[in-house]
Amino acid sequence: MNQPSNHTSQVADDEIDLGKLFGILLDAKWLIILVTFFFAVLGVTVALLSTPIYQADALVQVEEKSSGVPGLSDISDMFATESSSDTETQIIKSRMVLGNTVDKLQLTTKVEPKYLPFIGKGIARLTGATAPIFQVERFEVPKELLGKPMLVSIAEQGSYQVIWDDSVVLEGTIGELAQDNGITLGVSAIDAPIGTEFLITKTARLVTIADLKDRLSVSEQGKKTGILRLVLEGEDPELIQSIVNSIASDYLIQNVERTSEEAEKSLQFLRGHLPQIQGQLDASEGKLNQFKIANDSVDLALEAESVLKTMVTIESQLNELTFKEADIAQRFKKSHPAYISLIEKRKTLQSEKLRLESMVAKMPATQQEVIRLSRDVEVNQAIYLQLVEKVQELNVMKASAIGNVRILDYAETLEEPVKPKKAIIVVIATMLGGFLAVAYALVREAFHKA
Repeated sequence: MNQPSNHTSQVADDEIDLGKLFGILLDAKWLIILVTFFFAVLGVTVALLSTPIYQADALVQVEEKSSGVPGLSDISDMFATESSSDTETQIIKSRMVLGNTVDKLQLTTKVEPKYLPFIGKGIARLTGATAPIFQVERFEVPKELLGKPMLVSIAEQGSYQVIWDDSVVLEGTIGELAQDNGITLGVSAIDAPIGTEFLITKTARLVTIADLKDRLSVSEQGKKTGILRLVLEGEDPELIQSIVNSIASDYLIQNVERTSEEAEKSLQFLRGHLPQIQGQLDASEGKLNQFKIANDSVDLALEAESVLKTMVTIESQLNELTFKEADIAQRFKKSHPAYISLIEKRKTLQSEKLRLESMVAKMPATQQEVIRLSRDVEVNQAIYLQLVEKVQELNVMKASAIGNVRILDYAETLEEPVKPKKAIIVVIATMLGGFLAVAYALVREAFHKA
């Protein structure tokens, strides 16, 4: 009989608690409104004063490339694969590529006007004030000053002072290289009122490269497309666009140079063998002529002619495999499928060669000698002509090397900044203010009850 009464009492308690909660919030409405409004204004202020961050991107295509040395009909063509996007990403982010951009654009030197802490840069941007210019061509400092900002004050008639630790350590003028206290500074342009102050910092080259590497994003667009997207964010839209374009261009140049170097290595390898093959050809022709003279120009039978042609073909293929193995051995281990395929093909050719040699052994001695000498001449002649042809092909390839990389889209900077998200900042700040105000009112009431 008492259960309905207890249930009704519990519901009444819940209604009373909700009513009290509403009453507490109503009593603290002005506090909640003021705190929420304050946080909303704070969010708007932060959103307006935050430095906008822009984004520049470029597209680069890495085309499919055979794994063999240019100019050689390599057996590893059967195992040709696309350039790994991970490998190309690491090349783009290497010191070889990024270092050129850092040096070319002098990214180790950073110059910016001195603003009030936190809000100075934002106020200058909102008021539309023209940014002062202090253009540096060369800046060097001792190792102990690397990474430390130094103050530059503009004096009269294009002169300036460099201040460190409250002392003037260097004085100079536009167009002149100033040197003192281990500091070297060359300024090409100044457009700032007298008394304007700048902060100039020289960063270590490796530190600058590492920072650029962390900021640069390289990703493949789609799956196995070979198209890489280079993305960089920064405060200066023109600078980040120049940086991305420079990186893409340097990556393209190194790729072309690499292709040219591969062709040059192949040329050196082939040129090194040409004199040897030519000498062998001359010697084999001499021996064949001498034997024919001594034996009154012995002619070969039809069967011997057929065997000779087959043996010459096999010898040419074996010699070609020798050149291919020299190429593959530089890039693959013996367990690689390309290497295994080459070895198996060589075994097959050698077995066929042994079979033909056993056939020749059954022929008359004179016929055997003519076949042997003729084979040497024709094999050496075929190899020599092949090498000459490859040398000519590689010379053309080296002269017209274009690599397997091309720039699809040069960098462009988005007109609108990608950061900060002003609307999100304002909404979060407003919600945070309201939450804190409500929490404060409830905690205060709880302490009063206690």
